[in-house]
Amino acid sequence: MRQSPGAGPMRRISDETMRHWLFHPLIFYPLAILLAAALIAISVRPQSWPREPAPAVAERDAEWIVYRGESFNSPDAGAEQEMIVVRDFWGRAQRLRIAQKRGELSGPRPEESGVRILLAPEEAAALAGRPLTVEVSYNPLPVNAANTLAVSLRGEGPSAWTAQAAPPQSATLRFRLPAHATVNAIGLRAISPSDDQAYGLEITRIRVTPQT
Repeated sequence: MRQSPGAGPMRRISDETMRHWLFHPLIFYPLAILLAAALIAISVRPQSWPREPAPAVAERDAEWIVYRGESFNSPDAGAEQEMIVVRDFWGRAQRLRIAQKRGELSGPRPEESGVRILLAPEEAAALAGRPLTVEVSYNPLPVNAANTLAVSLRGEGPSAWTAQAAPPQSATLRFRLPAHATVNAIGLRAISPSDDQAYGLEITRIRVTPQT
């Protein structure tokens, strides 16, 4: 059979390609397995798996204790609230989304914990027994935004909640909270008059300071 023009050179190029060191079975197949494992790991997004609740890492800005970004890495969600930590590709916490659970219209009650930003011992000691000013910056969720945000100092026993209307645009709300003898967390609670779905807010920053 007559060979078509160009078939010889093309075959030689193909043979040379296959003889490249990268295609040696001892190299190619392990690399293929590692690549497949990496693709599977990325697809299941382990960086977004839930973390065990742990004290938040705070920043200092003069007299303010500031929580943002990585401070939202491992909060504790109460039974009456939904919670999602928004993370980047590498799993670093960016923002905290909280929402009132579907079908939940009561509250906030003093015994509820809400979504808690757990305090490290040094911050807890600095805030215990003192009336506090708490500023919470937020973004409304684009479809199902809550219209009220409540904040509370959490510690041993029940603690009162202070609520404010949350306008449907990015804003910062300032709360004045009474002293609590033992403080181990800042509680957050999204509230909505509707219960047909989970209505919430995206928390971008929390600042806390003792009142002067």
